[in-house]
Amino acid sequence: MSLTIKKFNNKYIKILCKKLKSLFFAIDSKRKHNSGIYYSRFAILIVFTLMSLCGYATNYYVSEKSNNNKPNGLSTAKAFKNIQDAAHLTKPGDTVFVMNGNYTNACPACNVFDVTKSGSKSKYIVFINYPNQHPKLNFNGWAGIAINSGVSYVKVVGFEVTGNNAKVTLAKALVQPQSCANKKGTFDPQYNGNGITINGLGKKHAHHIVIANNIVHDCGGGGIGASHADYITISGNTVYNTSWYTVFGTSGIALYQFWNYDNSSGYHNVISGNKCYNNKSLVPWIKQCIVTDGNGIIIDDFRSKQNGSKLGDYNGRTLIENNICWYNGGTGIHTFQSDHIDIINNTAYCNSQTKELNAGQILSGLGNDNRIINNILVSDSENVINSNYTNTNLTYENNLHYNITYPDKAIIAVSSATCLNNVNPSFVYPANNLKADFRIQKGSPAIHRGNTVVYSTSDYEGNKRAQGHTADIGAYEN
Repeated sequence: MSLTIKKFNNKYIKILCKKLKSLFFAIDSKRKHNSGIYYSRFAILIVFTLMSLCGYATNYYVSEKSNNNKPNGLSTAKAFKNIQDAAHLTKPGDTVFVMNGNYTNACPACNVFDVTKSGSKSKYIVFINYPNQHPKLNFNGWAGIAINSGVSYVKVVGFEVTGNNAKVTLAKALVQPQSCANKKGTFDPQYNGNGITINGLGKKHAHHIVIANNIVHDCGGGGIGASHADYITISGNTVYNTSWYTVFGTSGIALYQFWNYDNSSGYHNVISGNKCYNNKSLVPWIKQCIVTDGNGIIIDDFRSKQNGSKLGDYNGRTLIENNICWYNGGTGIHTFQSDHIDIINNTAYCNSQTKELNAGQILSGLGNDNRIINNILVSDSENVINSNYTNTNLTYENNLHYNITYPDKAIIAVSSATCLNNVNPSFVYPANNLKADFRIQKGSPAIHRGNTVVYSTSDYEGNKRAQGHTADIGAYEN
């Protein structure tokens, strides 16, 4: 049971509490799967215990195994049994710690939990795994986690979200209600559910949301997606086997039609340090009855030209860095009809696996003021490296291009004098599975060949960049 001090009059204690909370989340964010910096359980426990003494906000606890007849969520002994009970009570600065268990949606069209309450600029509401535990959300509804329209200043950290793919067949998905082969009935969530959604549709829009260090997989719909929002951070997640059975043309990670919360300079949105694998579309998109999307990462229609949107052009800048995308059906990373996007130090390997699609590994289409710098782009078979469709003011520098099937004949639509063409980046273990290792070996041509001005300041593992006189190309710094 946690100890709580109800009031603090000492401003220095308040500052200490705030820094302890920041330290806890910083530690958790660096505990990446199979890489990065590791901290002892003892150190994490000390910080966690000290945090519990800080009474300026409430800690709630959730455990699927809770048998308490009168739970209030204020201690592990009186934990709530489901996450939604805690979510309903949250106020700015509160944290919901979720313990081990398998959490599911309560009804066929329900989400495992909805976030409807907002934090504040200095007091985010946080949903996070209890230290050293691994809560699992299994769903067959519309979403595992849904952050609703108008919600702001929320963090979602440390969950495994599993969709319904294992219980669906492609044969049934192809004739699901409202599909191109069957216009009867209503859309069915068991084929179209998304892992984590940030929904800004409506009069109020979501903003200042962080989705970090989650594993999202086997969703019929998209993995992690946000629409009509601003100031979104998606970092350190692993997203795989999504978008297979939906009729909506989704992707592993997707931002769609963003809204201007303000006109501040600097990066509004950051997509960093994510792994995206085997996300692909197997069912035709209902609008044109063709297979589309299934990308690793996509920034889509920030000009808001589609579906009658009245948001207007989005002016904020977006950073996509240190992501690894391989064997996706669509592209590894691309932007469409969107501006002011920096794609820096990413690795894309053998994407465009869907036979109907051959767009490339990393690219910008119909964009202005976009920068693609320090990336590794590797294709196979006759799949293209990239494309350059109706872009203006595109900066394309210090990228490495290679085709593993035809090493001397990579199909490259755009390059520059600073790019490396038809050279093997020498990955450690470039495989078609989740164990693939895209670190570059010693002697790789990508070492010290990055841009001298524009590069990410750390790599996928959090290591400082550059280690030498010049940054490396790709998501890892050697």
